[in-house]
Amino acid sequence: MYKILVSTSYFFINPFRKLYWFIFRPETRGVKCVVQHNGYFLLTRLGYAHKKWTIPGGGVKKRETWEEAARREIFEEVGIKLGEIKKVGEYKNTREYKRDTVFVFHSIVSSPNFKIDNFEIAEAGWFLPREFPKNRVPRVDMIMEFLKINGSYV
Repeated sequence: MYKILVSTSYFFINPFRKLYWFIFRPETRGVKCVVQHNGYFLLTRLGYAHKKWTIPGGGVKKRETWEEAARREIFEEVGIKLGEIKKVGEYKNTREYKRDTVFVFHSIVSSPNFKIDNFEIAEAGWFLPREFPKNRVPRVDMIMEFLKINGSYV
């Protein structure tokens, strides 16, 4: 029931958020974190918005560092506590009228265990790059290129 309420709220509130972003063009900060285990990469499928497969991540809160945000988002969405993380790239996103700067991190984990939050994330899974779902956001491929360029593609 809660999930239906949130989905319905998103449906009605999102147009107003986009109008605000269109008028004021706020500067926002976000993170993505490529989580890797034994050559497989963790992708998540959102339970709201576009509902496509993506690299997990989210917004950076006030007074939070980029790295802290990456760790928090991964823990909130898939229950994984990250060890070492490395920045592998960044990009600007203006698709929704915001001026969003996104830092991309990479982390290798020793266990494939995860637990989705069942709120933002509808499902998650480990994939080899050649087996990535076709129903994914285009940024997944761009982010994977960051790993190749930085020599982090293990």
